[in-house]
Amino acid sequence: MPGKTTPTSPPKRRGRRAPTTTQQEGSTGPCRVCIYIRRSTDDEHQPFSLLAQRTALRRYVDNNPGWVIVCEFEDDASGATTERPGLKKALDAAKAGLYHVLLVYRVDRFSRSLAHFVDLAATLDAANVRVASATEPVDTGGAVGRMMLQFLAVFAEYERNMIIDRVKSGMTAKASKGQWAGGTRPYGYLVNPDTQHLVPHPDEAPILRDIFRLYTRDRLGTRAIATELNSRGVPNRTGKKWSGHTINRILDNPAYLGDIAYRDVYVPDAHEALIDRDTFRRAQDIASARGDVQTQRAMSDSDYYLTQPFSS
Repeated sequence: MPGKTTPTSPPKRRGRRAPTTTQQEGSTGPCRVCIYIRRSTDDEHQPFSLLAQRTALRRYVDNNPGWVIVCEFEDDASGATTERPGLKKALDAAKAGLYHVLLVYRVDRFSRSLAHFVDLAATLDAANVRVASATEPVDTGGAVGRMMLQFLAVFAEYERNMIIDRVKSGMTAKASKGQWAGGTRPYGYLVNPDTQHLVPHPDEAPILRDIFRLYTRDRLGTRAIATELNSRGVPNRTGKKWSGHTINRILDNPAYLGDIAYRDVYVPDAHEALIDRDTFRRAQDIASARGDVQTQRAMSDSDYYLTQPFSS
């Protein structure tokens, strides 16, 4: 008689993975949420105002049972840098254990730089805080969410680079026409809103000429010139006091020759000159002998020389 066979349990069927809980593993009570919102200068024509983001995030939290907002931080700054006061406060709150989830409207509100994003996500992960997006399938509480977050961060950085390229292309086109391409105007000039060309400032142009005279004829140093202007009560372009650094930047700026310089574009005689070329060349020779120009150029990394701020 054949032996009895021992019944075996049917193999377990592979089911769907349980959804991520609304709380951190092992925690009790509601899931504490921090909402972070950011608007940058390139969002002018996009529906990402601080109010719109805040409204959408609060609605998202209301639709998730067990979620409660415990803190909120905002920035009105570029996502290309992590030097944002609101972001810093959010990270400090995470390290203090004040919340479980950092919720953003979109990944690019968090960061537009992939390198920065990876660092920020690692900082939050070390604090046992996950990142979630209200408009994208992203939640770093799971492997798929972490993967999606990295994909979206890549696209956010790509989009930012495209914006930068478009801006530079537009500035190059304007500069090639001898127009002021944008950014901080040089001291001594105004920008004609109709032609976009530089025109002499009626109050600043005489001071600008005086700066070159003091440097080339009277042989005063940049700090001495700044002291002289401050003693007269003459403010710089921003209304602040002058500094030797500000004077140094002015003395090396070809805009005062009437020229436009941007990246590989150089257009001579694009607008009315405030300084003749002999005086400018003499100022360059004196600065080279003193080491002023070399020091200034080493400190600058701007593609568009004429957009450098002329303030202390």
